[in-house]
Amino acid sequence: MPQTKEDRKAYEKEYRAKNREKRKAYEKEYYQKNKEKIALTKKEHRANNPDKYRIKEWKSQGIIDGDFPLLEKVFMKETHCWICLEEYSNKRRKCLDHDWDISDDSNPRYICCHICNIHVVC
Repeated sequence: MPQTKEDRKAYEKEYRAKNREKRKAYEKEYYQKNKEKIALTKKEHRANNPDKYRIKEWKSQGIIDGDFPLLEKVFMKETHCWICLEEYSNKRRKCLDHDWDISDDSNPRYICCHICNIHVVC
């Protein structure tokens, strides 16, 4: 067994490379056996951490901001659309509009309802 930290890392990297197929097969088998349990765990985690998933989704949509926690806090505090001034509901879902042309600086523009985001802002 390797003694130093560097030797241990090299050993583990080599071991993972040698046993990649075996690990993939095991993970696939484990997933098949525990599909419902894994899905339930993911669902619970998402329900307990909505802010993390919201920020992750914004980033995947191309939203750039220097302070995502502050942006999320402002987003959650808003109760009315900034454009039409209607209150948010099931029909008027809250959206964070951003400028697609800006790719190197903060690009959110409005916190608006889905209807305004599609029809007014475009």
